[in-house]
Amino acid sequence: MCELFAMSATEPHTVRYELDLFAAEGGEKHRNRDGWGILFAQDRDCYIFREPAPAATSELSRMVVRNERPCKQLMAHVRRASVGGVELANTHPFDRVVQGRRHAFAHNGGLPGIEDRADARALTGQRVGDADSELAFLLLLERLTASGSTDPATRFGVFTRFAAEMRELGSANFLFFDGDRLFVHADRRRFETEDGVTEPREPGLNIRSFDERHDGQRWQAAGASISEVSGPLHLIASVPLDPEGWRPLDRGTVMVLKDGVIEAQDRA
Repeated sequence: MCELFAMSATEPHTVRYELDLFAAEGGEKHRNRDGWGILFAQDRDCYIFREPAPAATSELSRMVVRNERPCKQLMAHVRRASVGGVELANTHPFDRVVQGRRHAFAHNGGLPGIEDRADARALTGQRVGDADSELAFLLLLERLTASGSTDPATRFGVFTRFAAEMRELGSANFLFFDGDRLFVHADRRRFETEDGVTEPREPGLNIRSFDERHDGQRWQAAGASISEVSGPLHLIASVPLDPEGWRPLDRGTVMVLKDGVIEAQDRA
Protein backbone atom coordinates (compact mmCIF):
# COMPACT_ATOMS: atom_id res chain seq x y z
CA MET A 1 0.00 0.00 0.00
CA CYS A 2 1.41 3.32 -1.03
CA GLU A 3 0.79 6.54 0.86
CA LEU A 4 0.08 9.92 -0.74
CA PHE A 5 0.37 13.42 0.69
CA ALA A 6 -0.04 16.84 -0.92
CA MET A 7 -0.40 20.49 0.00
CA SER A 8 -1.75 23.50 -1.86
CA ALA A 9 -1.31 26.86 -0.12
CA THR A 10 -1.82 30.55 -0.86
CA GLU A 11 1.57 31.48 0.58
CA PRO A 12 4.81 29.47 0.58
CA HIS A 13 4.90 27.16 3.60
CA THR A 14 7.66 25.09 5.10
CA VAL A 15 6.38 21.59 5.75
CA ARG A 16 8.46 19.31 7.92
CA TYR A 17 7.63 15.95 6.42
CA GLU A 18 9.09 12.74 7.87
CA LEU A 19 8.27 10.05 5.37
CA ASP A 20 8.95 7.02 7.55
CA LEU A 21 6.58 8.26 10.28
CA PHE A 22 3.94 9.08 7.69
CA ALA A 23 4.16 5.55 6.27
CA ALA A 24 3.67 4.09 9.74
CA GLU A 25 0.57 6.22 10.23
CA GLY A 26 -0.82 4.70 7.05
CA GLY A 27 -0.65 1.24 8.57
CA GLU A 28 2.75 0.04 7.38
CA LYS A 29 4.16 -0.48 10.86
CA HIS A 30 5.58 -3.93 10.19
CA ARG A 31 6.62 -3.79 6.55
CA ASN A 32 9.74 -2.55 4.85
CA ARG A 33 9.08 0.25 2.43
CA ASP A 34 10.14 0.14 -1.19
CA GLY A 35 10.89 3.78 -1.87
CA TRP A 36 9.84 7.35 -1.33
CA GLY A 37 9.68 10.62 -3.21
CA ILE A 38 8.80 14.22 -2.50
CA LEU A 39 8.27 17.28 -4.72
CA PHE A 40 8.53 20.95 -3.73
CA ALA A 41 7.12 23.16 -6.49
CA GLN A 42 9.02 26.32 -7.46
CA ASP A 43 7.31 28.36 -10.20
CA ARG A 44 7.56 26.37 -13.48
CA ASP A 45 10.00 23.87 -12.00
CA CYS A 46 10.34 21.91 -8.78
CA TYR A 47 12.73 20.15 -6.46
CA ILE A 48 12.21 16.39 -6.64
CA PHE A 49 13.92 13.90 -4.33
CA ARG A 50 13.38 10.15 -4.85
CA GLU A 51 14.97 6.98 -3.58
CA PRO A 52 14.09 3.27 -3.99
CA ALA A 53 14.81 2.48 -0.35
CA PRO A 54 13.02 2.78 3.03
CA ALA A 55 12.92 6.35 4.30
CA ALA A 56 13.58 5.13 7.84
CA THR A 57 17.17 4.25 6.97
CA SER A 58 17.79 6.92 4.35
CA GLU A 59 20.41 9.63 4.77
CA LEU A 60 18.87 11.46 1.81
CA SER A 61 15.45 11.46 3.51
CA ARG A 62 16.98 12.94 6.66
CA MET A 63 18.72 15.61 4.59
CA VAL A 64 15.40 16.56 2.98
CA VAL A 65 13.75 16.87 6.40
CA ARG A 66 16.60 19.03 7.70
CA ASN A 67 16.46 21.34 4.67
CA GLU A 68 12.77 21.87 3.99
CA ARG A 69 12.00 24.11 1.04
CA PRO A 70 9.16 26.66 1.32
CA CYS A 71 6.59 26.10 -1.42
CA LYS A 72 2.93 26.56 -2.29
CA GLN A 73 2.51 23.09 -3.78
CA LEU A 74 3.95 19.88 -2.34
CA MET A 75 3.51 16.25 -3.34
CA ALA A 76 4.89 13.16 -1.57
CA HIS A 77 4.66 9.41 -2.04
CA VAL A 78 5.81 6.44 0.04
CA ARG A 79 5.89 3.27 -2.03
CA ARG A 80 4.94 -0.32 -1.42
CA ALA A 81 5.88 -2.03 -4.68
CA SER A 82 3.09 -3.94 -6.40
CA VAL A 83 3.88 -3.54 -10.11
CA GLY A 84 7.45 -2.88 -11.19
CA GLY A 85 10.67 -3.68 -9.38
CA VAL A 86 12.18 -1.77 -6.47
CA GLU A 87 14.17 0.62 -8.65
CA LEU A 88 14.63 4.35 -8.99
CA ALA A 89 12.86 4.23 -12.36
CA ASN A 90 9.69 2.99 -10.64
CA THR A 91 9.79 5.45 -7.75
CA HIS A 92 7.11 8.16 -7.58
CA PRO A 93 6.56 10.95 -8.32
CA PHE A 94 7.28 10.48 -12.02
CA ASP A 95 8.08 13.65 -13.90
CA ARG A 96 8.38 15.02 -17.43
CA VAL A 97 8.91 18.51 -18.87
CA VAL A 98 6.09 19.51 -21.23
CA GLN A 99 5.97 22.93 -22.92
CA GLY A 100 8.50 24.38 -20.51
CA ARG A 101 6.79 23.19 -17.33
CA ARG A 102 7.66 20.23 -15.15
CA HIS A 103 4.76 17.83 -14.71
CA ALA A 104 4.65 15.19 -11.97
CA PHE A 105 2.40 12.28 -11.06
CA ALA A 106 1.98 9.97 -8.06
CA HIS A 107 -0.42 7.04 -7.70
CA ASN A 108 -1.71 4.79 -4.96
CA GLY A 109 -3.33 1.57 -6.17
CA GLY A 110 -3.01 -0.81 -9.10
CA LEU A 111 -4.17 -0.65 -12.71
CA PRO A 112 -4.25 -4.24 -13.98
CA GLY A 113 -4.83 -4.45 -17.69
CA ILE A 114 -3.54 -1.00 -18.57
CA GLU A 115 -0.78 -2.50 -20.73
CA ASP A 116 -3.43 -4.32 -22.79
CA ARG A 117 -4.95 -1.05 -23.96
CA ALA A 118 -3.92 -0.03 -27.47
CA ASP A 119 -3.41 3.62 -26.46
CA ALA A 120 -1.18 2.60 -23.56
CA ARG A 121 0.82 0.02 -25.54
CA ALA A 122 1.83 2.75 -27.95
CA LEU A 123 3.53 4.56 -25.06
CA THR A 124 5.44 1.71 -23.43
CA GLY A 125 8.62 2.66 -25.29
CA GLN A 126 8.58 6.03 -23.52
CA ARG A 127 8.62 4.53 -20.03
CA VAL A 128 11.81 4.75 -18.00
CA GLY A 129 10.70 1.92 -15.70
CA ASP A 130 8.00 -0.75 -15.88
CA ALA A 131 5.37 0.50 -13.44
CA ASP A 132 1.71 0.73 -14.41
CA SER A 133 1.62 4.13 -12.70
CA GLU A 134 4.20 5.62 -15.06
CA LEU A 135 2.28 4.31 -18.04
CA ALA A 136 -0.88 5.98 -16.74
CA PHE A 137 1.06 9.23 -16.36
CA LEU A 138 2.25 9.07 -19.97
CA LEU A 139 -1.30 8.40 -21.11
CA LEU A 140 -2.55 11.47 -19.25
CA LEU A 141 0.19 13.67 -20.71
CA GLU A 142 -0.62 12.46 -24.22
CA ARG A 143 -4.28 13.35 -23.77
CA LEU A 144 -3.49 16.77 -22.39
CA THR A 145 -1.15 17.44 -25.30
CA ALA A 146 -3.76 16.21 -27.78
CA SER A 147 -6.31 18.62 -26.34
CA GLY A 148 -4.05 21.46 -27.49
CA SER A 149 -5.39 23.66 -24.72
CA THR A 150 -3.86 25.47 -21.76
CA ASP A 151 -7.31 26.45 -20.47
CA PRO A 152 -7.62 25.10 -16.89
CA ALA A 153 -11.26 24.04 -17.36
CA THR A 154 -10.39 22.05 -20.47
CA ARG A 155 -7.45 20.38 -18.76
CA PHE A 156 -9.62 19.55 -15.76
CA GLY A 157 -12.09 17.91 -18.12
CA VAL A 158 -9.31 15.79 -19.67
CA PHE A 159 -8.12 14.76 -16.22
CA THR A 160 -11.65 13.90 -15.09
CA ARG A 161 -12.31 11.63 -18.07
CA PHE A 162 -8.90 10.00 -17.68
CA ALA A 163 -9.51 9.31 -13.98
CA ALA A 164 -12.90 7.73 -14.68
CA GLU A 165 -11.34 5.36 -17.24
CA MET A 166 -8.47 4.38 -14.96
CA ARG A 167 -10.86 3.72 -12.08
CA GLU A 168 -12.48 0.99 -14.17
CA LEU A 169 -9.13 -0.86 -14.19
CA GLY A 170 -8.42 -0.79 -10.47
CA SER A 171 -7.58 1.50 -7.56
CA ALA A 172 -6.71 4.93 -8.93
CA ASN A 173 -5.84 7.52 -6.31
CA PHE A 174 -3.93 10.17 -8.25
CA LEU A 175 -1.97 13.34 -7.53
CA PHE A 176 -0.94 15.27 -10.64
CA PHE A 177 0.95 18.56 -10.81
CA ASP A 178 1.10 20.31 -14.19
CA GLY A 179 3.62 22.98 -13.23
CA ASP A 180 0.81 25.32 -12.18
CA ARG A 181 -2.05 23.40 -10.57
CA LEU A 182 -2.55 20.32 -8.41
CA PHE A 183 -5.09 17.77 -9.69
CA VAL A 184 -6.53 15.14 -7.34
CA HIS A 185 -8.59 12.00 -7.90
CA ALA A 186 -9.87 9.89 -4.99
CA ASP A 187 -10.75 6.22 -5.34
CA ARG A 188 -10.32 3.28 -2.94
CA ARG A 189 -7.27 1.82 -1.19
CA ARG A 190 -6.21 -1.25 0.74
CA PHE A 191 -5.93 -0.99 4.53
CA GLU A 192 -3.72 -3.02 6.83
CA THR A 193 -5.66 -4.44 9.80
CA GLU A 194 -4.97 -6.96 12.54
CA ASP A 195 -6.62 -9.57 10.30
CA GLY A 196 -4.49 -8.72 7.27
CA VAL A 197 -4.76 -6.45 4.25
CA THR A 198 -8.30 -5.59 3.14
CA GLU A 199 -9.71 -5.46 -0.34
CA PRO A 200 -9.77 -1.92 -1.79
CA ARG A 201 -12.36 0.24 -0.04
CA GLU A 202 -13.18 3.89 0.53
CA PRO A 203 -11.84 6.35 1.35
CA GLY A 204 -8.77 6.43 -0.83
CA LEU A 205 -7.94 10.04 0.06
CA ASN A 206 -8.84 12.56 2.76
CA ILE A 207 -8.68 16.36 2.86
CA ARG A 208 -8.08 18.88 5.62
CA SER A 209 -8.67 22.57 4.93
CA PHE A 210 -7.44 25.65 6.78
CA ASP A 211 -8.70 29.21 6.34
CA GLU A 212 -7.79 32.61 7.70
CA ARG A 213 -9.13 31.64 11.15
CA HIS A 214 -6.14 29.31 11.49
CA ASP A 215 -3.53 31.96 10.61
CA GLY A 216 -0.51 31.81 12.88
CA GLN A 217 -1.39 28.43 14.32
CA ARG A 218 0.97 25.47 14.31
CA TRP A 219 -0.19 22.21 12.75
CA GLN A 220 1.43 19.11 14.19
CA ALA A 221 0.55 15.59 13.07
CA ALA A 222 2.04 12.14 12.64
CA GLY A 223 4.92 12.51 10.20
CA ALA A 224 4.26 16.12 9.18
CA SER A 225 4.06 19.60 10.68
CA ILE A 226 3.71 23.25 9.64
CA SER A 227 5.14 25.75 12.08
CA GLU A 228 2.80 28.61 11.10
CA VAL A 229 -0.32 28.19 8.99
CA SER A 230 -1.47 30.93 6.64
CA GLY A 231 -4.79 30.11 5.01
CA PRO A 232 -6.33 29.17 2.79
CA LEU A 233 -4.40 25.92 2.71
CA HIS A 234 -5.46 22.37 1.86
CA LEU A 235 -3.81 19.07 2.75
CA ILE A 236 -4.55 15.78 0.97
CA ALA A 237 -3.52 12.45 2.52
CA SER A 238 -4.21 8.74 2.18
CA VAL A 239 -5.24 8.60 5.84
CA PRO A 240 -6.08 11.34 8.38
CA LEU A 241 -2.84 12.37 10.06
CA ASP A 242 -4.41 13.80 13.22
CA PRO A 243 -7.81 13.51 14.95
CA GLU A 244 -9.30 16.82 13.84
CA GLY A 245 -10.54 18.42 10.65
CA TRP A 246 -10.11 15.65 8.09
CA ARG A 247 -12.89 14.80 5.64
CA PRO A 248 -12.95 11.65 3.49
CA LEU A 249 -13.27 12.16 -0.25
CA ASP A 250 -15.94 10.06 -1.93
CA ARG A 251 -14.85 7.63 -4.61
CA GLY A 252 -14.69 9.43 -7.94
CA THR A 253 -14.06 12.88 -6.47
CA VAL A 254 -11.86 15.01 -8.73
CA MET A 255 -10.58 18.47 -7.91
CA VAL A 256 -8.07 21.00 -9.10
CA LEU A 257 -6.29 23.38 -6.73
CA LYS A 258 -4.09 26.42 -7.31
CA ASP A 259 -2.31 28.28 -4.54
CA GLY A 260 -4.66 27.15 -1.79
CA VAL A 261 -7.88 27.61 -3.76
CA ILE A 262 -10.06 24.72 -4.92
CA GLU A 263 -10.88 26.00 -8.41
CA ALA A 264 -13.11 23.09 -9.42
CA GLN A 265 -14.53 19.90 -7.94
CA ASP A 266 -16.63 17.21 -9.60
CA ARG A 267 -17.29 13.47 -9.80
CA ALA A 268 -15.47 11.44 -12.43
